[in-house]
Amino acid sequence: MKTCCFIIPYFGKFPNYFPLFLKTCSWNKNFSWLVITDIETRYDYPDNFRVVKMTFAQLKELIQSKFDFQIAVDSPYKLCDYKPAYGYIFEEYLQGVDFWGHCDVDTLMGDLSAFITQELLEKYEKIFCIGHMVLYRNTFKNNRVFMSTYKGAELYKRVFSTNDICWFDEEYKNDHNINEIFISQNKKVFTTDYSLNLRILPTKFVRSRYLGLQNCKENHGYKVEKYRRAIYSWEKGHVYRYYILDGQIKREEFLYAHFLRRKMELDQRVIGLDIFKIIPNKFLPLECYPISLDNFWKIKNSSLTLHYFRVKIQPKLKKLRKQFQVNF
Repeated sequence: MKTCCFIIPYFGKFPNYFPLFLKTCSWNKNFSWLVITDIETRYDYPDNFRVVKMTFAQLKELIQSKFDFQIAVDSPYKLCDYKPAYGYIFEEYLQGVDFWGHCDVDTLMGDLSAFITQELLEKYEKIFCIGHMVLYRNTFKNNRVFMSTYKGAELYKRVFSTNDICWFDEEYKNDHNINEIFISQNKKVFTTDYSLNLRILPTKFVRSRYLGLQNCKENHGYKVEKYRRAIYSWEKGHVYRYYILDGQIKREEFLYAHFLRRKMELDQRVIGLDIFKIIPNKFLPLECYPISLDNFWKIKNSSLTLHYFRVKIQPKLKKLRKQFQVNF
């Protein structure tokens, strides 16, 4: 069986629902995580996690030691551009691992093995092309593809020499990224998007799915779905969406859910539950289970969301309050 390890360098403060992220990862026994961090907060890390304590300054020294030119990484956010090089930078931690990758912590994992199958791992050198989750085959040559010349330039040197964000790690805004480098070398790349990638706005959950510029000319290749009146849940290692179509309950499963820049509240009761629901600003116990036609609307209509207020209205009120204080 192929082994996969996700690498997460993280500095500062984890999201408030990080314990829930850990819980969902713990259900994926065939996958492991390597967390490199300076965060001292004690968490109940699952057995498939390894935590390496390292300051951001020490990580910068480690990265610099791997390159013969001056790198730029003034903030942890810039590490996004270094993700394609993690297999090279953290090579010493990846002995015996078949695939390494990276994933974001503002996510909840579903059943990874249901999507990242052994057949997929046998066939492809790179799996997925969106920054919040990518896997690479762990070989000496594959871990150095990011250094390849692409369109007459060594892109990584330009990317690693500026503190500007270049989206080198994913398909977004331009074709100067690691995915296009792999494709240009005829490497087998799997690009289907299985994620429940939720847009920041509107308040309601709306999925943004990557299709590629060849299939979707708008939004940098991302198709924004029409709003669907649905219930979202995490159930014993699975991420689901339920909706009603033609008088029947339909259920979709996703690889993981991604909550980019959403302020999510964590009801502490959820930590001990194997089934809970997800609304646009909270994780809550599920009132009824299993979800059916009889209880769908009771569950759907039971929770008030404050996401829009917090993202759009509250910042404006704070700005007005500051202006008022200055003027008076």
